Amino acid sequence: MPRGNVAIDKENAKNVRNGKIVTELPWMMHKGELVHLFSVDVPETCSECRSKLYDNKNHDRFILTVAGTLKIPVTYKRCSECDNLECCEIVGVDGSRNYSEEFLSKSMQGRNEAKTSLHNTGRAAEIFGGGIGVDPRAPCPTTLWRYEQKLGGISLEELRETDVSFNGTLHVDGYWVKCGWREFIEEARGGEFSDEEWKKFWRYKVIYVFATEDKVILDFVITDPKPPSSWLIPIFKRVKQRLGEENIERVVSDEDTAIIRAADAVLPNAVHGFCVFHQLKNLTKKFLEKFDTIDDLPTREATLYEKGQKLIKAKNVKETAKQQKELEKVFDNPSARKSRRRFENKIQKFLKDKHRENKKHLKKGFVPSTNNVMEQIFSFISDFTYQAKSFKTKSGLKNWAANMFNNWNHRKF
Repeated sequence: MPRGNVAIDKENAKNVRNGKIVTELPWMMHKGELVHLFSVDVPETCSECRSKLYDNKNHDRFILTVAGTLKIPVTYKRCSECDNLECCEIVGVDGSRNYSEEFLSKSMQGRNEAKTSLHNTGRAAEIFGGGIGVDPRAPCPTTLWRYEQKLGGISLEELRETDVSFNGTLHVDGYWVKCGWREFIEEARGGEFSDEEWKKFWRYKVIYVFATEDKVILDFVITDPKPPSSWLIPIFKRVKQRLGEENIERVVSDEDTAIIRAADAVLPNAVHGFCVFHQLKNLTKKFLEKFDTIDDLPTREATLYEKGQKLIKAKNVKETAKQQKELEKVFDNPSARKSRRRFENKIQKFLKDKHRENKKHLKKGFVPSTNNVMEQIFSFISDFTYQAKSFKTKSGLKNWAANMFNNWNHRKF
């Protein structure tokens, strides 16, 4: 049992009036007026010919809400002139479904908080469903899945059309995610995969994400791993048309060949930037494998760390060559202790490799960038993909990503 006081969830608390349990319903806007949620809007005239309506049939609607199941009397009406049928509208309930909008929203939220998948909403139901004396329920998996797919198309359209603030720098990177139903793909392919083939070539997809410096996501595309540049050209063209070619001054990526070639083809006048955030991160990691903190590095190692950072951040070929020479002088100095020579050899090899890689990009006119825009966005995505574990279909992955990116763009701090 937990110790101390346990906080009470008061959100769905009920009141008792005249021996009956009641719940206060919130106000909401409906046709320009404030009305209570689940109020019944009864039509007075025909929507076709504007003639008077008369009652045709009374009926009870049962609506699932976060406060329990509600029984709401409604009336079906018929036009006295054109025989058209009209029905009452329940505020907060879309069409003829029996799930209220607030209940669907809570259930979708419950899937993440309860760490459930589309095929197991039991825990979500325990958290958000039911009323007093009523077994809790949640929408069935098919309802939630269809709702998410429909919402995905709307989110994608909004993602691609929303006006954004743009400072001239476009960030592009790819994120690997598990996707695919093995048996389904094997059946469509007409042959089975070995475990190695499945993990290496077929199990993963890559979400290529385009974002601004302010971490606002502009667009995305899902491809197979290591796609040809032609697969990325359409999304580059969409972004160019949206922002204007003259406004895109710089494209920053993670040294991905497909991104570089596609950017060259669509945005020939934009300067290329390559992100060195991971290089700096890996350099720090290597020093922390030997020492407790960077702040307490011995003098010689502190010098190596500082010059290694300068080498990685060098903005042109001349500067990187200068930093490499200074580093070699430190490595050639025999003052290193025997116990640290093996460590220094590892650092020397790592920095030589980075010097060689970065020099190629600098010769092409690329500019290094230390801004970890995509790293922060992908860190956010990782929390959700870890819970989902795997996505069955590419279309499902696309709609999920569209919903998530659209929510990310509307985040509030």
